[in-house]
Amino acid sequence: MAKQTDSDNLLQMNSILAQTESGKFSPIYILMGEEPYYSDVILESILKNALQPHERDFNQTVVYAQDTTTAEIVQNCRRYPMFAERQLVVVKEAQHLDKLDILEHYLENPSAETILVLAFTNKSVDKRTGFYKKAKANAVIFESVATSEWNVARWISTYIQGKGYSITPDAASLMAEHTGNSLRKIVLEADKLFKGLPDNKKDISIKEIEQNIGISREFSAFELSKSLVFKDYTNAFKIAGFFAANPKKYPLPLTLGAMFFFFSRLLKCHAYYAKDGGMMENAIRKAGIFSQGQIKEYSAAMRVFPIKKTMSVIALIKECDHKNKSGNAGQASDGDMLMELISRIIH
Repeated sequence: MAKQTDSDNLLQMNSILAQTESGKFSPIYILMGEEPYYSDVILESILKNALQPHERDFNQTVVYAQDTTTAEIVQNCRRYPMFAERQLVVVKEAQHLDKLDILEHYLENPSAETILVLAFTNKSVDKRTGFYKKAKANAVIFESVATSEWNVARWISTYIQGKGYSITPDAASLMAEHTGNSLRKIVLEADKLFKGLPDNKKDISIKEIEQNIGISREFSAFELSKSLVFKDYTNAFKIAGFFAANPKKYPLPLTLGAMFFFFSRLLKCHAYYAKDGGMMENAIRKAGIFSQGQIKEYSAAMRVFPIKKTMSVIALIKECDHKNKSGNAGQASDGDMLMELISRIIH
């Protein structure tokens, strides 16, 4: 079976939202997985659409797993709704529930008048259990995966565009370095950004990210890539050394993700140039880069890193990421690995 991807998360979430927003509900929802943001969105839609505002006082029960038991959950689900077509029972932090087997009997014969939502955070149900096997028959199961470091900047761009704004690729990359791949944090920071923008301003650049989110561009993977492009190797090693000294604030996977984002865009520029020829700037624009500053930067990058060299750099970044995640780096620290990567790129 193919591994679930972030795109799969979006497709399944949107399918569930289409149902809940049209008033069609399953008797049971199990929301789980590594990325809780998608579950948050689904749960918010259920809370909004399952009941009318005047029905919620008597027919909506929201509890945390630490404050209840599976027996009490079943008891709540078996009650009849009061002056409403249905009732809603939501259990948050469901990963803390004990004795899930007690719920198995309810899963076999759920109440037609109840919507039960079990929301697990950063955890999934063991698929070998009878609970999960019975849930598959009568429940909507949504399981998310974490967004990869490579895709964080792209996710930020898509989210911000969906809110009616635009963001430059370098600004998205800088923001991604700050937020990591926690979509909850990205959404919080983006909302803070929107509130800090002047009225009618819809274009977001690095300046807005620095002013409203409090991120410094001076020490960023974006600046690291730029230093390599303009052969400012002293600054490149200075930035890498700063990252090495602050691994919690600048974790290696996020740095590699930002560098991958830059060089993969550069490879796209090369692909358009190889296909169409003509002006290098036109190929860069076809790759989706339009600001004059970025066109200048990517033009320089294409000269310093020809297509074969660009592909080699991407391979080096992936190799470093694999060593980091597989534990095959030996005694080397994350900082040592980053320094080695920079040296190999330069030479």
